Amino acid sequence: MNKKTHDQNLISNAQNVISRPKKIAIIGEGVIGCSTALQIAESLPKAQITIFHDNPFEKSCSAGPAGLFRIDDEKYREYGRETFSWLAKLHREKKGSETGVKLLSGHIQSDSRERLEQQERAYGDIVYNFRWLTDRERTDLFQNSSKYCIHYTAYASEGNLYVPYLKKLLINLGVKFEQRKIESLEQLGEESFDAVVNCAGLVAGKLAGDDDSVFPIRGVDAPWHKHFLYRDFSTFSIPKTDCVVLGSVKQEGRYETEITDEDRQDILKRYIELHPAMKEPKILREWLGLRPFRKEIRIEAVEKTTKSGKPYTIIHHYGHGGNGFTLGWGTAKKATKLLLDSLDRSSTVNRIKLPSKL
Repeated sequence: MNKKTHDQNLISNAQNVISRPKKIAIIGEGVIGCSTALQIAESLPKAQITIFHDNPFEKSCSAGPAGLFRIDDEKYREYGRETFSWLAKLHREKKGSETGVKLLSGHIQSDSRERLEQQERAYGDIVYNFRWLTDRERTDLFQNSSKYCIHYTAYASEGNLYVPYLKKLLINLGVKFEQRKIESLEQLGEESFDAVVNCAGLVAGKLAGDDDSVFPIRGVDAPWHKHFLYRDFSTFSIPKTDCVVLGSVKQEGRYETEITDEDRQDILKRYIELHPAMKEPKILREWLGLRPFRKEIRIEAVEKTTKSGKPYTIIHHYGHGGNGFTLGWGTAKKATKLLLDSLDRSSTVNRIKLPSKL
């Protein structure tokens, strides 16, 4: 083979690397993984995307929540705004029975005015009809009312409907789902994936290999309100399609997945004090989830090379705690941009390395 033919072959091979469909692995089929996958699939329609999950969806943390829009930390408000716009679009264009998205109004009570002022700063101008209740309204509406109360209207996205809806969209776009436990991110890099998106929830930090700051917040919910009702964020009811969700416990650092009688009695006692009319509710089912919490949500791109010398990109996207349904679409938008930027840089480097034509 002469030098001209050799160089032409190099050019052809390099161009094939640049132009071939990208292989992207996403770990986690919960609300974060599916939200990210959908935005990537729409941005890279030719990409070969596989979502890996180690358990059936019904056992995931995303299967049970009522998904009421509420932002815990105001620094994430813009992510919440992105999600709110997405949910508004779904609510306008699709049936709620299909998407799990519906519009709810309700109240949050607290004896701490500062806690409710923080809520106002976080999302008061994002949701609809945000206002403070008057003293007369509080005492008329609630027995044993707290000192302060806010009202607003927002979207709720039921996990048992919303995530399967996202999954349906993904399957229609050609995204594959594979039930397989992933032991390491490099494992997927060696399998010729150009990028690995780490949305693995509670085990995401362990897979990352450099993060031991993810821990569970153990939450238990027990399923003829038309409005949501909170007191100090841990005692609440949220209407779902076929029931009302009562909750919750928020127990940091607990990994047990069995619901105890102590959990049940704690929730019921606190909620009945808030709303005596709910005494002796009929419990239809119970759900427990280990919410993957981190002091800061991690959205980060890391360039890696496997032991065999293959370069690949990792996008870390995890640590939402109980705000996955509120922030997930917005943070997925940022994670997708990081991925696109990384792939674009990689293609640019490959183009620079192309040998000149003779």
